[in-house]
Amino acid sequence: MNWTPENYYFTKLNKNELPELIHFYLVTTQEHYKLDSYSEEEYKFDFESLIGEDQIFFDRSIYYVLRSKLDNGIHASIRITFWDKETSLPIQKLFDIETESLLIPHVTNFWHIGRFVISGKIIGNRINILKKMLFDAFYGPHSLGSGLVIAECDRKVVNTLRKLEIESYQLGDPIIYLYSETLPIYIKSEWLKTFVEKNKYSQHSIGNNVDIQKFVEMSNQMLLCPKNNE
Repeated sequence: MNWTPENYYFTKLNKNELPELIHFYLVTTQEHYKLDSYSEEEYKFDFESLIGEDQIFFDRSIYYVLRSKLDNGIHASIRITFWDKETSLPIQKLFDIETESLLIPHVTNFWHIGRFVISGKIIGNRINILKKMLFDAFYGPHSLGSGLVIAECDRKVVNTLRKLEIESYQLGDPIIYLYSETLPIYIKSEWLKTFVEKNKYSQHSIGNNVDIQKFVEMSNQMLLCPKNNE
């Protein structure tokens, strides 16, 4: 059974909708941290920085969004990216982490998760929305196995993941990024088992299987790429 909240619907983002997503992400972050001063210059700098990242990652990613049935606006989002082990990740730039430090031996699939935010304007059912967004994002890494999910994550989100029985490993000291205490973390695919299995009946949909196939094709393409076989 696929759970859907009243007055909202889950869908995926198209590339031409990236500006809408980044605007939602920045405005929601601003509202969450109650920033009194967020200048036009600061907004423009953050917008260009984030959309630049997403334009690079889009073709190797799936963006899950929650939209309103009333105005079609985005009210929640999360992105899961199949990492090619070459493109620089935000966590590397922000925390000065070398690629070699992320390439753990005997791990086949590497992922990056980001753009996870839920609008504070949603009243009620927030835990169900959170579980559904996380389930969709984590179903691929869990199903393909032998994986590592890498993220720069708000400390409160890390604590929430732990409450949902998803453990993580902290790679370094926290910094203040986009106004919150942000940690560099990774999650091994086997650490997702309890959460995925517990929520599979209520959150799984046919779309999840379609997404798996997309990531399998990405993995096969990487294996065929001579640069990755050197």
